[in-house]
Amino acid sequence: MNEIIKNRDYNQTIIWEGDLKDDCTAKWSGLMLRAEWMDEDYWWWCVYDNLNNDIQIDSSNEYDERFIGGEVARSKAEEIAKEY
Repeated sequence: MNEIIKNRDYNQTIIWEGDLKDDCTAKWSGLMLRAEWMDEDYWWWCVYDNLNNDIQIDSSNEYDERFIGGEVARSKAEEIAKEY
């Protein structure tokens, strides 16, 4: 577990790539953040730990609330990643 922590650089800026209006990804500190427009204004998001067998840390599927808009989804993914 200590080796995993050593490989993380929390000083990096989170930079989203792809279509911010449809499907985008950010790689940050050994994590992968994803956000994708699903239907109407609803967005799905997820955070994976790429340095720990790509385990899923959290996603919008775990919440009763709907995440409306890409900016809201990306912001929640970033919040979860930083807390992790």
